[in-house]
Amino acid sequence: MGDPSRRDVLRLAGVTALAISCGDNLTSKPPGDSAGSAIFEPTEGSFLVSAWLLYANSVTIEVSDGLSVVQTARAEIVNAQAVAEITGLRPSTEYQVTITADDATQFVHTVRTAPALDDMRPIRLAVSADLDPQPEFESDLFEQIIASEPEVFVTIGDVPYTDNGPPAQTVEVYRERHGALRTAKHVRGWFEAMGVRSIYDDHEFRNDWDGVRAVAEPDRYAAAMQVWDEFFPLAAQKPVDDVRYRTFRWGALVECFVLDCRRFRSGNDIPDDPNKTMLGATQKAWFKAALAASTATWKLVFTSIPLDYGNGDDHWASFTTEREELFSAIKALGTTGILFFSADQHYFAAYSHSYGLREFQVGPLARGLGTIGRQAPGVLFRDVRYNFGLIDISPDTLTVSGVGPGGDVFYKETFSPGMLTAM
Repeated sequence: MGDPSRRDVLRLAGVTALAISCGDNLTSKPPGDSAGSAIFEPTEGSFLVSAWLLYANSVTIEVSDGLSVVQTARAEIVNAQAVAEITGLRPSTEYQVTITADDATQFVHTVRTAPALDDMRPIRLAVSADLDPQPEFESDLFEQIIASEPEVFVTIGDVPYTDNGPPAQTVEVYRERHGALRTAKHVRGWFEAMGVRSIYDDHEFRNDWDGVRAVAEPDRYAAAMQVWDEFFPLAAQKPVDDVRYRTFRWGALVECFVLDCRRFRSGNDIPDDPNKTMLGATQKAWFKAALAASTATWKLVFTSIPLDYGNGDDHWASFTTEREELFSAIKALGTTGILFFSADQHYFAAYSHSYGLREFQVGPLARGLGTIGRQAPGVLFRDVRYNFGLIDISPDTLTVSGVGPGGDVFYKETFSPGMLTAM
């Protein structure tokens, strides 16, 4: 066996740090149940450090490029949460982030900043959804995610399930459910190995919710969103007007469009006409404008629910009027290199839609497996298993791989930008 790689050294450092945090000084507060951390929203020059600790008052954050410490920060813990924005970083650089609490709990993370906007180098991203930390759903999938070394991981919903057992109704119980996810051993190792970008789907609040349900249960909705923002911060400040949809660039090659398919949605059961909306008027206009303005070779659109072919009415199949409006707009714009990713149905799938637009459905990471939805000519492939999607991108090609437990690459398809253009 050869010398350990730099990433191996960082992982070993993280294992050592966790061992230290389990020492005698923490005998009254088991760290496996009371502390966890993650790094969110990496850009070419910044990221957010998020730490959840029940028994500490502050954390010190040390950022190293592997050769020297480049930055330190301190954050106070409020409601068991510490969030710090680290800025002034170099693009396309792997950093080690050491988080040390004043109760001696310590975590070590590896995170990579995005390439600069003019950087054309090949990149690797990953995507999946549907994560319940209960032991019955565990596999080695998270080890496979870490081994694949994506530069950033995008989660698109149901991370975590807050409506297990007696469903969460209050801030305190929502925090308990999120805390169980953040501290699960296999999840913690994944969070420590890479930066994450996220959007919710339904189970972070309640099953199959929409804008109507948010208005009908305002206190529960407010509690759910408050806690989601605490555990999945998008910025150092609270989102304004519930806006969590956004884009982010990953170098010259990729722009990612993260849609919110819950907050502004009409009721699933109302008539499917021009007044029925999945995105809401403001988000829809933003999405069209953002697509039109994008200069990236590849445009990846993350929608937490599938565009079609799923079970029930809780997806875009119940919003065909607006879906057709968006598809027609994409065709009219002449958008090249566009590819949709979805989740929610708990199996992997490859789909083709009107105008030749393509979609890959991913997940679950760890939850009960789904049942196959309706058959149609646009259904190209389906496989019911735990999985994540791996996206390898160069200037000329984009390859999507479906990866399952054991590292099994059970599906692979490669595209040119022209193949991902509405016809």
